[in-house]
Amino acid sequence: MDLSIEECSDDDMLRTFEIISAAFCHEHPYIEAVFPSHDSSMGRVAGGARMLAIKRTDPHTIFIKAVDKATGLMIGQAKWNIYDGVVPAEVELEGNFWDTADEKEFAQHLYREYLVPRRTAVRELGGKVISLDILTVDPEYQKRGAGRLLVRWGTALADKTGVETVVEASEYGLELYRSEGFEVKRRYEICLPEKWAERDTQRFIWMVRPAKKIDQGAQC
Repeated sequence: MDLSIEECSDDDMLRTFEIISAAFCHEHPYIEAVFPSHDSSMGRVAGGARMLAIKRTDPHTIFIKAVDKATGLMIGQAKWNIYDGVVPAEVELEGNFWDTADEKEFAQHLYREYLVPRRTAVRELGGKVISLDILTVDPEYQKRGAGRLLVRWGTALADKTGVETVVEASEYGLELYRSEGFEVKRRYEICLPEKWAERDTQRFIWMVRPAKKIDQGAQC
C-alpha cells in the first residue's frame, strides 16, 4: 500500500476519532471512561469535536494522518505532543459528557492516573521530550505499514532535536514500538478505590526511546 503522512486539518477530526473508536473497540477502559458511548453516532461526533478543540487550543499537539494515496482515504492517525522545552500546566478532565457524576469522577480518576508517568517525564526533562499520545489504525487497514510510518514521523523529529520519545503502549503496539527503538521501563495497572473495585482498570506499558546525540560538528 502506497501511503503518505500528512498533518490533519480541522475537517479530519471526526475521521480521527472514528479510527480511535474502531481500533480500541471496547478493550481499552481509559477510552471507554473518558469518551462515553464512543462507538455510537453521537459519541463519535462528540469525540471528534473534542479532538478538534484540542487541535485548536493546545499549542503542543500535532495530529497527523496516514493516507492511502490510491483512494485518498485516511486510514490511521497519531496525536503527538511536541513540548519544545515547555512544561505545560497540568489540567483536569472536564466537560458534560457523562450521564452521572460517578461516571465523570471515574473518568477523571483514570485520566489523572494514566498521565502520571508522562507528566513526570515532561517535568523532569524540562519539556525536552516528545510524547506519542495516541496512535491508531483503522482495523480494516492494519498490518500494512501505516502504524510504523506514524511512529517514525515523531521519532525522526526527536532525533533531529536530540530528545527522548515516550509512549503509553498497549500489548498490541508493544512490538512495533520496540522495533522502533522504544524500551520498556515499567508496566502500570491503575489502582482503583474500593467503590470501583469491580470495574475494569487500565493497564499500559511505559516505554521510552532514548535521545540520540546530535553531531554538533556536522551542524557547523
